[in-house]
Amino acid sequence: MGAAGAANAANAASGRLTLIGDIGAVTFNYTTCQPPVQYHSQLREINSFLNQPPPDCQAILVNPAGARKVLCVGRGNVPFEFRQATQIIIQPGTAPNCGFEPTGRD
Repeated sequence: MGAAGAANAANAASGRLTLIGDIGAVTFNYTTCQPPVQYHSQLREINSFLNQPPPDCQAILVNPAGARKVLCVGRGNVPFEFRQATQIIIQPGTAPNCGFEPTGRD
């Protein structure tokens, strides 16, 4: 057990996800996304985020209906349908860089 933990720590890049909401902010720090890890947000509403994952990791919000939203790398706003998300999953994958996102106005 110890050898595997030491090898993972030696090769790990650190990741950080900060969710900003109605009652403050909560930050999740992690060093791996393999195996996937689930967290629960204590925020009633998530308005925005700062996502800094290590390479090949992604952060996902899961809303009460079970829909999933991969968060982009950098700063972004949470779409309305995911503002009530209570589950956060950190898993292997590629997250897009934050940039232009549709405003919903067509």
